[in-house]
Amino acid sequence: MKKVYLATPYTGTPDQEEERFQEAIRITRRLIGQGIIPFSPIVQSHLVAKDHLPGDHGFWKKFNESWLEWADEVWVAKMHGWEQSRGVRWEVGYAKAAGMTVKFINQDDEK
Repeated sequence: MKKVYLATPYTGTPDQEEERFQEAIRITRRLIGQGIIPFSPIVQSHLVAKDHLPGDHGFWKKFNESWLEWADEVWVAKMHGWEQSRGVRWEVGYAKAAGMTVKFINQDDEK
């Protein structure tokens, strides 16, 4: 089974972060239903970090590197704000430098 790192934007207002978290959950569920093994750093970390850990890219970078090393491919969800996301840009750059496949998906893509 394919292991996919799901890159999504996150940082914003508290409402934006919650909305992006919920959308990452929906996409993750859909990928699981398609027989893919997804890993979403937002799904994994949002509740753990909320109000207790730093939310900045610098803090989470070392975790994301480990999760990227685990993955076969990086899929970028083209959610609102994805093109401006510092984290998504870094994840794509990391994946390309490592020779990984990077795929861009719409929120409602079936595959």
